[in-house]
Amino acid sequence: MKFNIETGKSNPKLRHISAPVEKAEMKKFAMLWEEMIKYIKDPENNWVWLAAPQVWIEKRVICVSLMKTYDDKSFKTVYMINPEILSHSEEIEIDNEGCLSVPKKFWDVARAKDIKVKYLDGKWKEITLLLSGISARIVQHEVDHLDWILFIDKIVEAEEEAKNHVF
Repeated sequence: MKFNIETGKSNPKLRHISAPVEKAEMKKFAMLWEEMIKYIKDPENNWVWLAAPQVWIEKRVICVSLMKTYDDKSFKTVYMINPEILSHSEEIEIDNEGCLSVPKKFWDVARAKDIKVKYLDGKWKEITLLLSGISARIVQHEVDHLDWILFIDKIVEAEEEAKNHVF
């Protein structure tokens, strides 16, 4: 499936708090979640994350690759329904991020090194994970999309001028 990705820092679809998925909606959206996974696994796309609002669906679902490093070839890709970050470490890591919704732009973003996330899987089973490093960063980035936050809203002070860049 080819997605039309929502882009632009002022795009109302990206600046809207996403609604939780209800259990009754699972069948309606199940195929979409699988297509999101296929999209980010496709080597042509070369991305490790995608949120439902980026593909015109204002629901709390993210598709993420859980990996140790960006070169990790054995990563697991999952979708998380109604993800919630329960806690995060005080230790912060700064790393370069990009986003499909802000094409070809990369800036340093500070994020918690470790997080505890709770979500529902495709069988409506609650799962809790402790994530660290890149996996924690990926989930934080995507959960932000569900709460109308783009990574450019969180760039480090040294790159503050990027917020004013026209997209």
